[in-house]
Amino acid sequence: MININTLVSNNQIVVRSIKKDLELEQWGDENVEFGMLWTKNYIVLDPLVDGSFGSYFLIDSSTTVVQDENAQRSALIPFEITDVNEFCISTVAESIFLYENPEVNLEEEQKKGKYYPLNTDHTFKVESGSYVLHFQVCVGTPEEVDTDKEEVYYRFNFIKKDNAEFEVLIEDDYGWDLSTELLVGKK
Repeated sequence: MININTLVSNNQIVVRSIKKDLELEQWGDENVEFGMLWTKNYIVLDPLVDGSFGSYFLIDSSTTVVQDENAQRSALIPFEITDVNEFCISTVAESIFLYENPEVNLEEEQKKGKYYPLNTDHTFKVESGSYVLHFQVCVGTPEEVDTDKEEVYYRFNFIKKDNAEFEVLIEDDYGWDLSTELLVGKK
């Protein structure tokens, strides 16, 4: 598992496996209402909290869905890893690249706000292909973090799965219920 504290701002978290493309981050009115802008390999998520704040991102790959008891939003979201070298989760301020690239100069990239935790943590394994992203927005104290402070934190669990479908796992106060369907592309 990758456990990193990052700065969340500008009301978006991006999960992508292709080069950064600002056109794919342009929200439509329906996307704002829905809380997500989805394409198969570029997802823009509403963090559900306004403003800028530090938050833990707990990033894992596994074979099962594990529900966090502190989850306020929980959904399975289809995702395709197209280019493992571009696979990252980012905010406006920082990018967390999720694939080990031994050619990367870690010190240089960290100065640019880019982090490559996999160069030191080999427990997270992915390859190109189809996945379901179990995305959770949680409020509480994450058990993996040495803190007693309650805060907002995010879980990203990538589960290898062909023909993944969008599914809301818990109803939330932000508009998603068990019958919510995936909104595809900019709307």
